[in-house]
Amino acid sequence: MRVLSYIILTSLIIGCKPKSNITTLNLSNQNLRIIPDSVFSLTQLRSLHLGNEFTLYPPLSRTPEHYSDKKLNKIKSIPKEIANLGALRLLNLCYNDLKTLPFELTTLKKLDTLDISFNFDLKIESELKILKQMKWLNYLNIIATDFNENAVKKLRAALPNTKIDMKLETPKLNLAH
Repeated sequence: MRVLSYIILTSLIIGCKPKSNITTLNLSNQNLRIIPDSVFSLTQLRSLHLGNEFTLYPPLSRTPEHYSDKKLNKIKSIPKEIANLGALRLLNLCYNDLKTLPFELTTLKKLDTLDISFNFDLKIESELKILKQMKWLNYLNIIATDFNENAVKKLRAALPNTKIDMKLETPKLNLAH
């Protein structure tokens, strides 16, 4: 998948037209600062990974051979052209530098999974107007964002059918023999 992602990323950056029937695009850990404009022409896209992949348990991603800050995406904003991706079902934006979300996310009616986790400066309280409108979401990940209990309470009330992850769960080990 990494090779395919790299080939597609390269063609997007230099302006080549990739196949328009692409449904999954993984641009994780590609040192992106912005989302290439050409991504928004992929109108059949169902799954878009713009986050950064890392492991938490064990923390192998933090060892020098598995982790390089040079590869991390550091996307600061999502262009309004995200609205062009009407077929999108999964949007992974984890571990970037997002501070706000665009209103245009509310037009993505097929989106059922939104991962905005580990965007440490993303203030969920400020994004409630947008997130509360996304009643069709099945899953929302806000782990390691800037939120308070009041914001989460409002979010849960507005999105009663959405699973909202807001903290890491410690795996339960069965040590009985």
